[in-house]
Amino acid sequence: MQYQQTAAAGRQARLPRTVFVAALLLAGACDRRAPAPDTPVNLAAAQADVVVAVETARVRRGAVAATILAPASLVARRESLIGTEVTGRILAVHVAEGDRVEAGAPLFEIDPESYATAVRAAEAGYDVAVAERRQLESDLHRAQTLRRQDVVSAQDLDRLTTKLAVAQARGRQAEEALALARRNLERTTVRAPYAGSVARRLADEGTTALVQPQTIVVILQETGQLEAQAAIPESQLAVVRSGDRAVLRVEGVPAPIEATVTAVSDSIDAATRTYLVRILVPNADRVLKAGVFAPVEIFPRQRADALLVPVEAVRSEDGRTRVMVVRDGIAQAVPVEIGLGNETEVEVLGGVAEGDEVVVGAAARTLAPGMRVRASGAPVPAA
Repeated sequence: MQYQQTAAAGRQARLPRTVFVAALLLAGACDRRAPAPDTPVNLAAAQADVVVAVETARVRRGAVAATILAPASLVARRESLIGTEVTGRILAVHVAEGDRVEAGAPLFEIDPESYATAVRAAEAGYDVAVAERRQLESDLHRAQTLRRQDVVSAQDLDRLTTKLAVAQARGRQAEEALALARRNLERTTVRAPYAGSVARRLADEGTTALVQPQTIVVILQETGQLEAQAAIPESQLAVVRSGDRAVLRVEGVPAPIEATVTAVSDSIDAATRTYLVRILVPNADRVLKAGVFAPVEIFPRQRADALLVPVEAVRSEDGRTRVMVVRDGIAQAVPVEIGLGNETEVEVLGGVAEGDEVVVGAAARTLAPGMRVRASGAPVPAA
């Protein structure tokens, strides 16, 4: 009985000690799992131990030709608002909307009666001026003869010379007035300045046509040749040139239409960040109509010796373009300028050299500069 009481007392004496040891072991485990707040952590060293496997490609030299797709609209190469140059009542309009006219064909006519009368009056005034001039020329010739005989004084001779000069000036004035009257009479018939189609007829017979403000009677469009206007992104500013080949596709026209770039705008639209390209489109059979939507494909001239990188290596952000170049196992962001390009490769105009290794694939868009990398399948570089 006494032995049992002694053993029980011993167990009760050892219990606090066991709890204390367990507490110490638990505290030690906690120390190993989480460092104390004062323990420094070397993040740079941790990053230096990370090596990212990436796909790479070499910068190479080769030929490249870009294809540019852009929306375009067909417009008349020339459009003229044709009105009257003289005031009067419209006597006749010789065309209707949709009519095709040749250069010089009459479009409309102003009542010529008053202008014909003005021509006759100017002719009469011119005849009078000519007669006066001829009379004074004869008088002066006779006076010069008499002067040599000392019959006419020098003062009278000078007076006749002055009168003749005035008569000659009046003759020129009458001649100009006659030419103007005849010109105004010609202007009563308004003719087409070039071959085209009548887009609109805005006035009919009986309308009083004014010069200021000018009365517009006919809108004429040149349709033998149309012009496609395409908006090209400013990123391809150095690509399109006058003379480049272009192909247009118009709904309802089975065959693509071959055309040529005729003009490239020198300015960028601040709102759309595009520049305008004009393409001359032949339309001899008048099948195409102004205002039609016509997607255009432009083929800039090929560049034979260009530095090329895969399209997937190029990354654009914040208005800048760059590639990730691998140098000594480190990824470096290098700014580049892009030139010609196609679906697989683009030309770089600076920043890299032939043989440089650039990152491609998804890593080209996500990789951070300064990270250690290795090409897929290559040995891990030394830290």
